[in-house]
Amino acid sequence: MALTLLPAKGKGQVMAVGLALVALGLAYFVGLHWFVKGHLAVASAFDELRDSELRFRQEVKKRPELEKRLSEVRAFEANNVYFLPEATFDLAAAGLSTRLKEIVASRAGNAQRCLVLSTQPQHLGGKEPYERVSVQVRLRCDLVDLIKIIYEVENATPLLFVDELNLYQQPILDASIVMTNGGNMDARFDLSGYLRLGEKAAGTPP
Repeated sequence: MALTLLPAKGKGQVMAVGLALVALGLAYFVGLHWFVKGHLAVASAFDELRDSELRFRQEVKKRPELEKRLSEVRAFEANNVYFLPEATFDLAAAGLSTRLKEIVASRAGNAQRCLVLSTQPQHLGGKEPYERVSVQVRLRCDLVDLIKIIYEVENATPLLFVDELNLYQQPILDASIVMTNGGNMDARFDLSGYLRLGEKAAGTPP
């Protein structure tokens, strides 16, 4: 019985087509696959750039409206009496101490019995839309006058806040010592206010 490598009659065309497809596939992967893959990557990057450009154009169109709103915010802040008038933290801290002493002088029934013992600036550092200026206060006063002072502070203009209020009653051992060293309540609290937004903080567009 003779052996032959030739296909049976009627199957030669099918095998030829199959071999041709295999050859085309090999030729594609060897010669064209890298080109097609690179072309698709470039096309994808081009689409992303086009989308980014469209978004940028849309944002640019919003700029006049944003500038208008920013101007309105600045005008509001410029006319708002509730912010501290000073421009920097140090100046504002000094201003807080001065305002407190003025309120104490105007509200205390007896100046010798209501004394501001100390004021210490402190940077709280929290993330807030406006910069907060705070000073730690130690005040010795009679309780009745102390209540008047705290009320006046929290209803003053610019807007001030009293936080972390702690009261310690002083023992009355000698009336003459009490008269020269303040009242019978030792008050410790944080006095705070807020600065206006500056140009940089307001996000001025270039």
